[in-house]
Amino acid sequence: MPDKINIVLADDHRSYVEGLTALFRDDDRIRFCGHVHVPSEVAEAVRTHQPQVVLMDYSFGEGQPDGIETAELLLTDFPNLKIILLTSYDDIPIVQAALSKGLSGYLLKARSRSEIKTAIEAVAAGFELVETGVLRKIMEKGPTRPRTDADPNSDKAAPLTPRELEIALLVAEGLSTQAMSERLFRSVNTIDTHRKNIFSKLDVHNVAELMNWLRGRGLV
Repeated sequence: MPDKINIVLADDHRSYVEGLTALFRDDDRIRFCGHVHVPSEVAEAVRTHQPQVVLMDYSFGEGQPDGIETAELLLTDFPNLKIILLTSYDDIPIVQAALSKGLSGYLLKARSRSEIKTAIEAVAAGFELVETGVLRKIMEKGPTRPRTDADPNSDKAAPLTPRELEIALLVAEGLSTQAMSERLFRSVNTIDTHRKNIFSKLDVHNVAELMNWLRGRGLV
C-alpha cells in the first residue's frame, strides 16, 4: 500500500465536501486528490487522480443516478477500485445492494474524522466495512436477500433497482406516496413513477400481490 491513500470524494453537498477535505488536509495517511459533485464526473476524476478509494454519496438529487448505480458502472472500468458508500441512510436494502454490487464499505456521514479515517484505511487494505449499527439491524432482521430458488426464472428473481426495492419495501410498510417523498427527498411524481415501474416489472396489480412477491424472496 502506498505511503498515502489517495481519495476521490463524490458528493453534491458542497459544505460537506469542504468540511471533509479540510479535516484531512494535513493528514499523514489520507490525501484528498479530487472531488466531484455529479455522478457523470466521477469516472474522469478516477482516471485523472488514480485513487485507491472513492467516497461515494448515495443520493445526488433529482434526476441523477444514485451512488450505487454510479459505483456499479465505475467498477466495470476500474475493477480494483475500492468504493465506500458514505451516506445519511442506514436502510438495510441500501447496504445489501451496495455490497452485492461490489462496493467495499458502507459508512454514515455522521461518523467522526477518526472513524472515517479508520474506514478508509481498512478498505484500502482489502477489508469490507459495514456500519456496526446497520450490521446489527441486518442480523436482527435475518436474511433478506432475494432467494433465487423462490423464482424458477432465476434471471428475473431480482429485477428491481436498489431504489425501486427500497420503495417497494416502503410500500409494503404502508407508507403513503407523500411520506415516501419526504423520507427519500424525492418529488411525489418521482415516487409515483417508481411505483408504476415496480408494479409493471413485477407484473403485480396491488399491494397485496407486491407483498406476496417480497415474501417469496424473503424480503419481508
